[in-house]
Amino acid sequence: MDFDLKRLAGGEISDSLPETPHELPLDRARIDHLIDRVRGGEEIDLLTELLNTVDWRAAFVDDEGKPITLEDITRLMAYYRKKFSDVGPVYLADLLSTEFMTEQRARGDIVFSERLLELGRTEPELWQEIRQFFRRKEIVTALLVMAHAARRGHTERPASG
Repeated sequence: MDFDLKRLAGGEISDSLPETPHELPLDRARIDHLIDRVRGGEEIDLLTELLNTVDWRAAFVDDEGKPITLEDITRLMAYYRKKFSDVGPVYLADLLSTEFMTEQRARGDIVFSERLLELGRTEPELWQEIRQFFRRKEIVTALLVMAHAARRGHTERPASG
Protein backbone atom coordinates (compact mmCIF):
# COMPACT_ATOMS: atom_id res chain seq x y z
CA MET A 1 0.00 0.00 0.00
CA ASP A 2 1.38 3.39 -0.99
CA PHE A 3 1.04 5.95 1.79
CA ASP A 4 -0.32 9.30 0.64
CA LEU A 5 -0.29 11.90 3.40
CA LYS A 6 -2.49 14.17 1.29
CA ARG A 7 -5.38 11.75 1.71
CA LEU A 8 -5.24 12.05 5.48
CA ALA A 9 -5.94 15.76 5.90
CA GLY A 10 -9.41 16.26 7.29
CA GLY A 11 -10.98 13.45 5.30
CA GLU A 12 -10.47 15.18 1.98
CA ILE A 13 -7.87 14.76 -0.69
CA SER A 14 -5.80 17.77 0.13
CA ASP A 15 -2.29 19.13 0.23
CA SER A 16 -3.06 21.27 3.27
CA LEU A 17 -1.40 19.26 6.01
CA PRO A 18 -0.38 21.11 9.16
CA GLU A 19 2.87 22.91 8.41
CA THR A 20 4.03 23.95 11.89
CA PRO A 21 3.94 22.28 15.30
CA HIS A 22 1.31 24.69 16.63
CA GLU A 23 -1.13 23.62 13.90
CA LEU A 24 -1.23 20.03 15.16
CA PRO A 25 -4.14 19.10 17.48
CA LEU A 26 -2.57 18.48 20.88
CA ASP A 27 -4.24 16.41 23.58
CA ARG A 28 -3.92 18.48 26.76
CA ALA A 29 -4.46 15.45 29.03
CA ARG A 30 -1.34 13.90 27.47
CA ILE A 31 0.51 17.17 28.07
CA ASP A 32 -0.55 17.11 31.74
CA HIS A 33 0.85 13.60 32.03
CA LEU A 34 4.07 14.72 30.34
CA ILE A 35 4.48 17.62 32.79
CA ASP A 36 3.95 15.23 35.71
CA ARG A 37 6.68 12.95 34.34
CA VAL A 38 9.09 15.87 33.87
CA ARG A 39 8.38 17.18 37.36
CA GLY A 40 9.23 13.68 38.56
CA GLY A 41 12.69 14.00 37.03
CA GLU A 42 12.23 12.11 33.76
CA GLU A 43 14.48 13.18 30.91
CA ILE A 44 12.71 13.59 27.58
CA ASP A 45 13.11 14.36 23.92
CA LEU A 46 10.77 17.29 23.26
CA LEU A 47 10.02 16.47 19.64
CA THR A 48 9.15 12.87 20.51
CA GLU A 49 6.94 14.02 23.36
CA LEU A 50 5.24 16.67 21.23
CA LEU A 51 4.40 14.02 18.64
CA ASN A 52 3.17 11.71 21.42
CA THR A 53 0.72 14.38 22.56
CA VAL A 54 -0.87 14.86 19.13
CA ASP A 55 -4.44 13.62 18.80
CA TRP A 56 -3.78 12.06 15.40
CA ARG A 57 -7.27 10.73 14.90
CA ALA A 58 -8.83 14.14 15.56
CA ALA A 59 -7.08 15.70 12.56
CA PHE A 60 -6.53 12.89 10.10
CA VAL A 61 -8.79 10.30 8.48
CA ASP A 62 -8.32 7.87 5.61
CA ASP A 63 -9.60 8.48 2.10
CA GLU A 64 -13.01 7.05 3.08
CA GLY A 65 -13.36 9.31 6.11
CA LYS A 66 -12.60 6.50 8.58
CA PRO A 67 -10.20 6.82 11.51
CA ILE A 68 -6.60 6.26 10.55
CA THR A 69 -4.76 3.11 11.60
CA LEU A 70 -1.82 2.78 13.97
CA GLU A 71 0.35 2.21 10.90
CA ASP A 72 -0.86 5.54 9.47
CA ILE A 73 -0.14 7.28 12.76
CA THR A 74 3.37 5.80 12.81
CA ARG A 75 3.96 7.12 9.29
CA LEU A 76 2.60 10.56 10.18
CA MET A 77 4.83 10.68 13.24
CA ALA A 78 7.86 9.80 11.10
CA TYR A 79 6.86 12.46 8.57
CA TYR A 80 6.53 15.14 11.24
CA ARG A 81 9.66 14.01 13.10
CA LYS A 82 11.64 14.65 9.90
CA LYS A 83 9.72 17.84 9.04
CA PHE A 84 10.24 19.38 12.52
CA SER A 85 13.73 18.00 13.17
CA ASP A 86 15.26 21.48 13.04
CA VAL A 87 12.72 23.09 15.40
CA GLY A 88 14.51 24.07 18.60
CA PRO A 89 13.67 22.84 22.08
CA VAL A 90 12.68 26.25 23.42
CA TYR A 91 9.97 26.61 20.76
CA LEU A 92 8.67 23.10 21.48
CA ALA A 93 8.79 23.62 25.25
CA ASP A 94 7.00 26.96 24.90
CA LEU A 95 4.28 25.39 22.76
CA LEU A 96 3.76 22.56 25.25
CA SER A 97 3.80 24.89 28.25
CA THR A 98 1.29 27.22 26.56
CA GLU A 99 -1.07 24.28 26.03
CA PHE A 100 -0.48 23.20 29.64
CA MET A 101 -1.33 26.64 31.01
CA THR A 102 -4.37 26.93 28.72
CA GLU A 103 -5.67 23.67 30.16
CA GLN A 104 -4.95 24.85 33.71
CA ARG A 105 -7.09 27.89 33.03
CA ALA A 106 -9.83 25.87 31.30
CA ARG A 107 -10.06 23.52 34.31
CA GLY A 108 -10.21 26.43 36.71
CA ASP A 109 -6.85 25.70 38.33
CA ILE A 110 -5.88 29.21 37.27
CA VAL A 111 -8.66 31.74 37.48
CA PHE A 112 -8.54 35.20 35.95
CA SER A 113 -10.62 37.79 37.69
CA GLU A 114 -13.50 39.55 35.97
CA ARG A 115 -11.56 42.80 36.26
CA LEU A 116 -8.68 41.30 34.32
CA LEU A 117 -11.03 39.89 31.72
CA GLU A 118 -12.58 43.34 31.36
CA LEU A 119 -9.20 44.80 30.47
CA GLY A 120 -8.22 46.34 33.76
CA ARG A 121 -4.82 47.21 32.35
CA THR A 122 -4.41 50.38 34.35
CA GLU A 123 -4.55 48.64 37.72
CA PRO A 124 -1.18 47.34 38.96
CA GLU A 125 -2.61 44.43 40.95
CA LEU A 126 -4.14 43.01 37.76
CA TRP A 127 -0.79 43.12 36.06
CA GLN A 128 0.56 41.12 38.99
CA GLU A 129 -1.96 38.39 38.12
CA ILE A 130 -0.68 38.32 34.56
CA ARG A 131 2.92 38.19 35.73
CA GLN A 132 2.15 35.29 38.07
CA PHE A 133 0.49 33.36 35.23
CA PHE A 134 3.46 33.78 32.91
CA ARG A 135 5.98 33.11 35.68
CA ARG A 136 4.34 29.71 36.20
CA LYS A 137 4.33 29.11 32.43
CA GLU A 138 8.03 29.98 32.22
CA ILE A 139 8.82 27.50 34.98
CA VAL A 140 7.08 24.74 33.02
CA THR A 141 8.98 25.77 29.86
CA ALA A 142 12.28 25.64 31.74
CA LEU A 143 11.44 22.21 33.18
CA LEU A 144 10.74 20.88 29.69
CA VAL A 145 13.92 22.35 28.19
CA MET A 146 16.09 21.07 31.07
CA ALA A 147 14.59 17.58 30.81
CA HIS A 148 15.20 17.61 27.05
CA ALA A 149 18.78 18.79 27.45
CA ALA A 150 19.52 16.23 30.18
CA ARG A 151 18.29 13.41 27.95
CA ARG A 152 20.61 14.58 25.19
CA GLY A 153 23.59 14.45 27.54
CA HIS A 154 23.76 18.16 28.36
CA THR A 155 23.78 17.78 32.11
CA GLU A 156 24.45 21.44 32.89
CA ARG A 157 21.28 22.87 34.32
CA PRO A 158 20.64 26.61 34.30
CA ALA A 159 21.06 28.28 37.65
CA SER A 160 17.80 29.23 39.26
CA GLY A 161 17.45 32.82 40.17
